[in-house]
Amino acid sequence: MQSNRGDETRRKIMNAHMPGQLEEIARQAEAIIPCKICRNNYVIADDSDAESKAYAMATNAWKCGEFRSAPLEEVRRVMKSVLDSANHRCPSCG
Repeated sequence: MQSNRGDETRRKIMNAHMPGQLEEIARQAEAIIPCKICRNNYVIADDSDAESKAYAMATNAWKCGEFRSAPLEEVRRVMKSVLDSANHRCPSCG
């Protein structure tokens, strides 16, 4: 029983870092890009191919053990959340 609690705690700690890791993957896939004017803030690229690439890269990272014990569905859900929460307009430039 104690081991299960320890495993759950480790999983929560690992998963707490998942949104940041997936945001970086979305940037690498160019699904989230720097503002074309100020280059200081990231915005959604509004590019379905780049979003598909972000999901594929996240899946590959999951297959390589990047997200430890998180199920693939959770990785995909968090990637969707990262993409859905990205700014559509630059907060600085409008």
